[in-house]
Amino acid sequence: MRKLTKEEILKGKEKHETLRVDSYDAEVLIRPLTDGELSQVFAVIGSIPLRNDGAPDTAKVDVTRNFEALRLTTSLGLVEPKLSTEEVGEMKFGVPEFIGTKILELSGIHSGAASKKKGSN
Repeated sequence: MRKLTKEEILKGKEKHETLRVDSYDAEVLIRPLTDGELSQVFAVIGSIPLRNDGAPDTAKVDVTRNFEALRLTTSLGLVEPKLSTEEVGEMKFGVPEFIGTKILELSGIHSGAASKKKGSN
């Protein structure tokens, strides 16, 4: 079995994906979040209830904190255009949540309920 290299580990956030944002009839470039960035996002949410299988139960997260966390996620994970958290807050309603959810999915955090609810904005 080969050993994982430091270079391979640090390349994780270099994976970029194009995401279509229908509300703007345009595309953005996103990337997965690092472990440290995910820690920042989860700190905004606070205590996260878990489902029976040990996965986060995002349906029980405070809505206001959830929106704040998704704005932060969007700001951190947007490669192009690069936006501050405040600038993300100026986007059309629902777009930061849509982009943030896709960034979380790309980062390995899956939320079936959020994906189904948001659709493809």
